Amino acid sequence: MMKRVVALILCLATVLLCLTACAKSEDDKGAYIRMYLNEPVYDVDPLNAFDNEATLQIVSMLFEGLFTADENGKPQKALVDSYDYIKDEEKGEYILSLSLKQTNWSDGVQLTATDAQYAFRRLLFTDTSHPAAVLLYDIKNARSIAEGNDTVDHLGVTVVDNLTLEIEFEKDIDVDKFLLSLCSPALYPLRDDIVDTDSNWSKKAGVVCSGPFILRSMDYKYKDGFILERNGYYYRDRTKDDVDEYVTPYRIVVNYMTDDVAAQLKTLNSKEAGSLYYFSSIPFSARSNDEYASLLKDVKVSNAPSTHVYYLNQNALINGEALFAKTEVRKALSMVIDREAIAKAVVYAIAADALVPYTLRNRPDRKVEFREKAESYISTAPQVDEAKKLLSDAGIKAGSYSFSITVAARDAEHVAMANLVKAAWSTLGFNVTVNALDVVENVDLVVDAKDPEKINQVPNGTYSDPWRTALQTGSFEVIALDLVATSPDAFMYLAPFATQFSGMAINMTDYSLTPHVTGYNDAEYNEKIEAAFAAEKAKDRAALLHEAEAMLLEDMPVIPIVYNQNATLKGKGLSGMETSFFCNSVFTEIKLSGYWKIAIRDGFVVEDDGSGEEEVSE
Repeated sequence: MMKRVVALILCLATVLLCLTACAKSEDDKGAYIRMYLNEPVYDVDPLNAFDNEATLQIVSMLFEGLFTADENGKPQKALVDSYDYIKDEEKGEYILSLSLKQTNWSDGVQLTATDAQYAFRRLLFTDTSHPAAVLLYDIKNARSIAEGNDTVDHLGVTVVDNLTLEIEFEKDIDVDKFLLSLCSPALYPLRDDIVDTDSNWSKKAGVVCSGPFILRSMDYKYKDGFILERNGYYYRDRTKDDVDEYVTPYRIVVNYMTDDVAAQLKTLNSKEAGSLYYFSSIPFSARSNDEYASLLKDVKVSNAPSTHVYYLNQNALINGEALFAKTEVRKALSMVIDREAIAKAVVYAIAADALVPYTLRNRPDRKVEFREKAESYISTAPQVDEAKKLLSDAGIKAGSYSFSITVAARDAEHVAMANLVKAAWSTLGFNVTVNALDVVENVDLVVDAKDPEKINQVPNGTYSDPWRTALQTGSFEVIALDLVATSPDAFMYLAPFATQFSGMAINMTDYSLTPHVTGYNDAEYNEKIEAAFAAEKAKDRAALLHEAEAMLLEDMPVIPIVYNQNATLKGKGLSGMETSFFCNSVFTEIKLSGYWKIAIRDGFVVEDDGSGEEEVSE
């Protein structure tokens, strides 16, 4: 009997010790996960996330949309709790009513229908230039506003109450097609009291967010300076919900360093301090390096909804004339590019034989991709002799012209491609340079405390991006960018090249529509896109879009280079990772095995020093 009692006591003691060992520390807020991103992100404004995929990754973690597109491009409710489409044929009223979920911004303020309405209106402000404006053209008065004939106050987006938004349309719509538009990050709700009062609102830590994470730190001067932290207000009832009720990890520490990160591939799945556990993109320097081949065997590669392209500015004067306004020049520049070689150099890319990328839908009511039904319109192999003849027949002496390719210096992949394109264009005789623009840290002018007559320039931690400024203002000759889809719908990709759908700011001198930033304005193409917009049958609309793509690539105002692919790599200790249609990694439910020991090892928390307490490192 005594032996049984002793055995029972020993068992209870073992269980208690186990429970004690397994119990969470009071300071245990969740996992710290180091991830790699291929370039630093200096601006998290959702409207600036469609020319660079790295930006879109971060933006998608900070803001929540009305809907989200899953990996297959199917709309899923996000902020929207329920919706109802109401149509009254007699009155000619067609209304989509959206009921929103209860959630707060990261500063504790309730997210309301007014915030959603502001995002719609912002796209149609007279000084806004953005192709995503096309997303709204089914809405009542949207086109009239875009053309300068009405004000945003009359946009058919009405706040009924704090959590109810009504969208009124010009005519009966395909609801499923419109829901695809509502998946766009361009329509993430925003606060007008923040956006309209601070021009740097999106360029600094502490930006008020609605998504699963906030920007804890945005310091680019040291390795772990960019930190995302769990948003404690994200759908959470703070009076009763656990801190990790809706977001599992506590912090995402973003590593964007390019000098040593390739070597850090070797630390994946290791127990080294400072090791990375997730590569949201593969370091360019490691992709074709045999040294890392074995480490990259488990890379997950998927097609991205974007094409890397070059815009040719038809208004730019090259040697005193509008060189790129000539179709022969644009086509010759496209023909000489070796897209297969560029795709091989990039590794995770496909040589582009047209413009619309993979993943975009052919018809909103079907899963079939646009590319599956489309033809190849351009050669992926160089056609140097044909290009030279085209220029010769047009009387173009290439050696007489000098121009530059503007590219973002922070993106090693884009710079490498620009140099390959430069080499190709040089074979035609053009004098080409690569203009790699880097970000510039902004400064505040502060009066010197010791010498009041002296004004000091003090860095304020925010940055200006001359490359993006060049793109938005048309201050370039040729510019390289990722043309990221604003929606899973192929129409939204092609429409902005038509003047009436360009989304460019209105010309306030004569209130005329402004063509695409390239200056492209073709009457026949404009008519084709207008016909596709008006088409009542999805089948007819798709056919018109295929014709539009063919026309666009015959004129070549935009030169497709490669279809982008998303390449990710995760450590064995990570689980629960999902991916959205836009190839964004979804971190809300991601888990890291043994994360507490890792946090202590990496110095994120300080181990118990004998006082019985553990400190959390900030």
